[in-house]
Amino acid sequence: MTLLFISDLHLSKERPAITRAFFRFMDEHAANADALYILGDLFEAWIGDDDPDEPARAVVAALRRLSDKGVRVYFLHGNRDFLVGRRFARETGCTLLGDYHLINPCGQNILLCHGDTLCTADHSYQRFRRQVRNPLYRWLLAHLPLKKRQAIATDWRARSRAANSNKAANIMDVTPEAVEQQLEKYDAALLIHGHTHRPGVHHHRNGDRVVLGDWDKLGWYVRIEGDVVDLVDFPIDSEAEDETADGNQDDTGNAPTATPASGAPAAIAECGAAQVDGASIPPEPAPPPESTASHDSDDEKPRAPTLADKKPSSADGNQLSLDI
Repeated sequence: MTLLFISDLHLSKERPAITRAFFRFMDEHAANADALYILGDLFEAWIGDDDPDEPARAVVAALRRLSDKGVRVYFLHGNRDFLVGRRFARETGCTLLGDYHLINPCGQNILLCHGDTLCTADHSYQRFRRQVRNPLYRWLLAHLPLKKRQAIATDWRARSRAANSNKAANIMDVTPEAVEQQLEKYDAALLIHGHTHRPGVHHHRNGDRVVLGDWDKLGWYVRIEGDVVDLVDFPIDSEAEDETADGNQDDTGNAPTATPASGAPAAIAECGAAQVDGASIPPEPAPPPESTASHDSDDEKPRAPTLADKKPSSADGNQLSLDI
């Protein structure tokens, strides 16, 4: 069984190279998978299922063709496309998921989310999120005239860029406490998410975390095939370099980078620098003792084996081996 995971494509008419790369990914990879999980921010902005935008309609049609081929498609809302609704689901054949979704394809629980709920240090964003995710607010917003919604979406993007430019980078990243809380809550060995645009593999005291990258000069996806989990990147044609600065910024206001900032988890670090399709990822140094003072140490409390304890294989991406 092959499962694919993508997030943070931020598709829009201003980024045609990314849209073309998405269609190629659908034809060359997703069409051969058993399921595709879209973990939010597929679109730069989604103002409602009645949006007549032609690129958006083409994406809907592509997802429908994939569903009609028998590939299961799942959609988890991001902060840019939280208004995706039932009509979108009907037209694409996809299944809408909640903020957190648990799968067990190979005998271990794998938790999926967009990633914004884990950025708990960004208090202003979390307040905004609670407001716009309120069902009544979403209903009222979805029933505004189309042009009004388009104007609101433009205003939100401008405000987001302005606000993020004044925030420290660590505030806009996930907090380890939030990650470990969710891993424990769902008894998950692995968490897969996007949102932060900081692709890489991280080791936590009670599990591991794979972060998808945003699509810019590189595209990213996670592949689970049998008992192996891969984080894979691939180049997107050079036309993407001519796109607007707005399209080339992530949700944190930073320009994307092709090299993940994080290091490999323990098992990969033993083999030296990890590889993501040829891009070297230096192993992350162990945190200082005070950074884990609030947690039970491994010496004090035995932990169950996690994916990072398995031996990684040596193919094209960061790979974590699972026992079925």
